[in-house]
Amino acid sequence: MPMASHPEMTELSRVPPWLRHTVSRRGVWKYCTLERSCFGPMHDPTPAVQFHHFGVRLDRSPVKMGWTLDGRSRETDLPSDHVSVIPAGVSLSGWWNRPVDFACLYFTPASLMAAAGEEAMFASKCDIRPALSVFSPTICELVRALCSDAGHGHPYGKMFGESLFVSLAAVLVHDGRILQRRRSQDGLGDRRIRRALDFIHEHLFEEMDVGSIAEAAETSPYHLSRVFRSALGCSIWQYVSRNRVQLAIGLMKDPKLTLAQVAKLSGFESYSTFAATFKSVRSLSPAHFRTRL
Repeated sequence: MPMASHPEMTELSRVPPWLRHTVSRRGVWKYCTLERSCFGPMHDPTPAVQFHHFGVRLDRSPVKMGWTLDGRSRETDLPSDHVSVIPAGVSLSGWWNRPVDFACLYFTPASLMAAAGEEAMFASKCDIRPALSVFSPTICELVRALCSDAGHGHPYGKMFGESLFVSLAAVLVHDGRILQRRRSQDGLGDRRIRRALDFIHEHLFEEMDVGSIAEAAETSPYHLSRVFRSALGCSIWQYVSRNRVQLAIGLMKDPKLTLAQVAKLSGFESYSTFAATFKSVRSLSPAHFRTRL
């Protein structure tokens, strides 16, 4: 069902009406809105809305939080420099176990496209995926900077906050953990292949093996390996490796991430595995390739 017309930035908020008094800071710019609030414990359904929601925890006290989405429950302590992502159109049931000081950034799909500039064509072919906890120092730093700008009454003018969001959009469009390209499954009539691909891309930056992929595809590793190569022209290992390298290339564009962090966040079990795989796919070492970005 198509969504209604895009909401105005001044209308964006995920804080329930009965908790609006907990909002201590609010900023509205051309492309986004930010709210700082502190409330909890909380255990309530989060309905779908027409805008994306990126949450960054500002306090440092221990916390437990989680959500249930599509029947699956996850839990985290949302460490420093981790962002929680709820995309537009997604509903879930979330909770946290104490009052939490959050900076919540809201923006519409249209505003992301507008801020993405020359990357807008790529972004238009992608979807933001739900993520309870994603390590991204740069995104977290930019959200905190927007929070500070709002708290100080935009001392440098609204254009400063808008430039911060443009920088955030530039990082976001290259982060394959959050922004995932839509995959065409035309010609993949075998449902085992479709299920395998869905599982691979959902868990690309996590540990996985052929057995777990085959289990998700509801077949044996032997039969999946055979039909996978026949359909895609490569082995499961080659497909996973190439897509992890592509994910790593996007993360390399974040200057705050070291190559060791890029390797880990892209799903490689060690830096040596990352370096060897990267060179076999791109014919350059990761360090040399990064200098060309």
